[in-house]
Amino acid sequence: MGTRGLDLATWLVADEEREADLALKAELLTRRHDEVFAALDSPAVAAASQEVLDLVVEASGGTPDPRLQPLDAAARLVQEDLCLLVLRDGAPHLDAASLCFPSYWRLRDKLGRPMTEVHWPVAHYDAELAAKVDRFLQRLAPERPVWRRNWSIHDVPEYFLPDPTPARDVAVPEGLWLRSERQTLRRLTSAAVVLFTIRTQQVPLSVLSERPDLAHRMAAAMEAWSPELTAYKGGHGATHAVDWLRSV
Repeated sequence: MGTRGLDLATWLVADEEREADLALKAELLTRRHDEVFAALDSPAVAAASQEVLDLVVEASGGTPDPRLQPLDAAARLVQEDLCLLVLRDGAPHLDAASLCFPSYWRLRDKLGRPMTEVHWPVAHYDAELAAKVDRFLQRLAPERPVWRRNWSIHDVPEYFLPDPTPARDVAVPEGLWLRSERQTLRRLTSAAVVLFTIRTQQVPLSVLSERPDLAHRMAAAMEAWSPELTAYKGGHGATHAVDWLRSV
């Protein structure tokens, strides 16, 4: 999973895109609320949502809307998407989320499902990661939050991207964007729930012309992808980028 210990002083990350990100989230939560927010009606979700709101208000200094469900109100104060993983029936389940910036998945298709089903069709997840992730989430202690980062290459710049784009030819690097997610995991104390935050950041792939070290590492990673992983991650511009990344 590649997790590292998280200093809670840097739990949430605000940057120069904050106002634009919050405006986009507000628009999506107004126009497409049922697509980007959902919560099961359960005591665990209710308790965890209120705890998350309290934590976010403390961290951000924002003022929540008291008319909203607490998790919904919390997500409008920060750039991160917020997901509640409820530990029930022997496995973590995605029982609530504010998900404005999905990358090729829809919240309504995953709500209430265990993590193995949430991650379908991620290549190799069932065989290599499912059991490890479930154990990790079940054992995660409140005093030991963690974070990790992943990345992908997209051929459109939209942040709200629930559906894959059709395979097509793209200009490299002009038609590609580097999308990164800074993810954190922390066990809550009010219920058997892990809060999963997703901070999505995106820049034109061309910025890597100034970072050949990263460009070469990314190229090497893509060249090592299995056919299954290439089919999963490479159909939306990534495989077009390898030669350019090597040339930087």
